[in-house]
Amino acid sequence: MQKQLSIDQRLDRLGQHVVRARLFLDLWSYFELDDTRQHIIETMRDYNEFFRFTPHAYLLTYCIYIAGAFEARRDTINFGALIRDMTGAGHLKGSQEAEVAALMMTAKSAARKVAILRNNAFAHRTSAISYNDVFDLAKVAPAELRALTDAALKLFNLLAAIRGVAKQYFTDLPTKDAKGMMAALAKT
Repeated sequence: MQKQLSIDQRLDRLGQHVVRARLFLDLWSYFELDDTRQHIIETMRDYNEFFRFTPHAYLLTYCIYIAGAFEARRDTINFGALIRDMTGAGHLKGSQEAEVAALMMTAKSAARKVAILRNNAFAHRTSAISYNDVFDLAKVAPAELRALTDAALKLFNLLAAIRGVAKQYFTDLPTKDAKGMMAALAKT
């Protein structure tokens, strides 16, 4: 069996995955949700071949990152394995352990829905159900995706504080750049 990275290395990497997941979710939201899409759709149509799959790639990447953060495998970097290892090493006790468990419970439903998308529509494309039916099966709303990344960041930052690892923060810079890009493209 291959030796695992240290708890702190895996925790740091997991924080990066959570931040990246949110970045891709924010970009997908900008290009696909009605409140912003209606203002940029004509420009997107002007560059149809570029924008045909770009938002899809953002959602797919979000699902890969965030579902991975909540999967249950012991041989990957995910919250469950880290929490088990931190508890086993005596790093999580009492009220901290209860707070971590509560955050995991908060994320459970949405994480399960995202796993349905990842496991059936994206990473492991099922042959038993249509792509659209997978989304119907998952029944996940954009607000749930955002809440899941919020919970993941809270969970990460709690574990990071316990271990003395640097906190992570979400940034809106990629979305600001996308807005600037769309404004520039609209002028051409």
